[in-house]
Amino acid sequence: MIKLEKYNLPDIEILKYNESNILVWQPDKTYAILGQRDNIESALNQENILIDNVIVMQRPSGGHSVILSPNTLVVSIISFQSSLTEIKQFFRNCNNYIINALKDQGVKNLEIKGVSDIVLNGKKIVGSSMYRGKDYLFFHAVINISEKVETIAKYLKHPDTEPDYRKGRNHLEFVTSILAQSYKINIKVLKSSLIQHYNN
Repeated sequence: MIKLEKYNLPDIEILKYNESNILVWQPDKTYAILGQRDNIESALNQENILIDNVIVMQRPSGGHSVILSPNTLVVSIISFQSSLTEIKQFFRNCNNYIINALKDQGVKNLEIKGVSDIVLNGKKIVGSSMYRGKDYLFFHAVINISEKVETIAKYLKHPDTEPDYRKGRNHLEFVTSILAQSYKINIKVLKSSLIQHYNN
């Protein structure tokens, strides 16, 4: 039986302080993170999760389940300035920080698709979600730097709902990584660039 662990990853820390901030971090191992409304039975390939002893947690924000690994980069942003009625604009601003930071390293053909995905050459490389607190908005996104799509397909089922642009594509057809698209990213530079775009 899969144990659902309490969400305790690094970005939970920025929720403890009453100030806008950004945190860019790399997971230390592989995690399956359920979206707020997802459940283990509908979202995960349970047998593979158990065999590989993957840690399962549930985040407070919406969206569907994701896989975090050391081959991904997580961008977490909390804002106490953004109006709670301007969620779409905040989503767009946060995704543009990511797009601009990737463009700084020569990545081209980036677009925002669906509610908040970032795609590269038509395939998803960034998924993001939002949590609305009493007086703040909390955004976090997963950038697939070099994780194999096979890993994602191994642990995640096809989601119950999907954006129109997915068109029923399975994980192998729908998701890609920056490395698989022939771009080599300097992680340290990307982290600095993300923070710089956020602060400008």
